[in-house]
Amino acid sequence: MQNYKTIAQTGSFEKDIKKSRFIAHLAQTFSEDEANQFIQKIREQESSATHSCTAFIVLENVEIERMSDDGEPSGTAGSPILNVLQQNNLKNVTAVVTRYFGGIKLGAGGLIRAYSSATADAIKEIGLVENRLQQGYKLEIPYHLYDKFENYAKNEKISLEDKAFSTDVTCNIFLDLENHTEIIQDIVNQFQNQIKFEETEQVYKQVAI
Repeated sequence: MQNYKTIAQTGSFEKDIKKSRFIAHLAQTFSEDEANQFIQKIREQESSATHSCTAFIVLENVEIERMSDDGEPSGTAGSPILNVLQQNNLKNVTAVVTRYFGGIKLGAGGLIRAYSSATADAIKEIGLVENRLQQGYKLEIPYHLYDKFENYAKNEKISLEDKAFSTDVTCNIFLDLENHTEIIQDIVNQFQNQIKFEETEQVYKQVAI
């Protein structure tokens, strides 16, 4: 699986359009089952709503896309929500846009604009991250080099995780696959081979964008 963009966290955004209330709920979901569970949760939570229209894109063995108009005229709700997810190039995300009807009909064009804008505004409000596949390393850093290495890591935007202070300082770092070997070689050169390291696992890490 390649690096991919998704939302930063579960969240929602609410807006009123011609007396109808639209609430866009978004969540990270990593399978079709998780997406359907989130949809069911929101539909139960918003059980008095007129409609709860949905769309999701998840990566399992293949990319799966689904949408539902939930009683709105065909093509006016689920498809616009899905289009916004696609236009933002998002993966592993589910959107449920709930509508409480306010008595004024919006027409097909108005519905499309309403469901699209509610979804887009929710994405903007929640924020995005990139899930990057990274190579992990465990480092052993002599105490006299730790401050210098901490500054180096800050400049290179490398997070020091699981720090422990014993005979030496140990920590874990995670580096993008496309340049991890070059960064490790730079660490070797900058610190004259005094920092010990070993490869650990490859994991996805979220990076703000």
